[in-house]
Amino acid sequence: MPTYKKVIILSGILAFGAILVFFNPEDSIWFPKCFFYVLTGYECPACGVQRAAYQLIHLNFRQAFAYNPFLVISGPYALLLIIVTWIAPKDKLVRLRNICLHRITVNIYLVLMTAWWILRNII
Repeated sequence: MPTYKKVIILSGILAFGAILVFFNPEDSIWFPKCFFYVLTGYECPACGVQRAAYQLIHLNFRQAFAYNPFLVISGPYALLLIIVTWIAPKDKLVRLRNICLHRITVNIYLVLMTAWWILRNII
């Protein structure tokens, strides 16, 4: 991926984080609602991510976990993916990159996310 695209994506992530410092998605009409939930009535794996991210930024871990436990648990993996894919030079963190991007690791993550999606709508 070209550098300018990485900068745009990372800038978007940082801007969203900055917005979440000041605005609670639960109290604001400006944050988008989950399209999947609106159409089907079922929660997608990402339902609650905005509210959970807001709580994480404000160090309310228990409330963040209540909104979306999968985000809280898989957050470190996502952060590592961002670091090894977009931030770290290609010749640095090679072993960590190989582990994070390994087919088995990615497949485990996808299976867990799918299981989370199913379980959250059953329970």
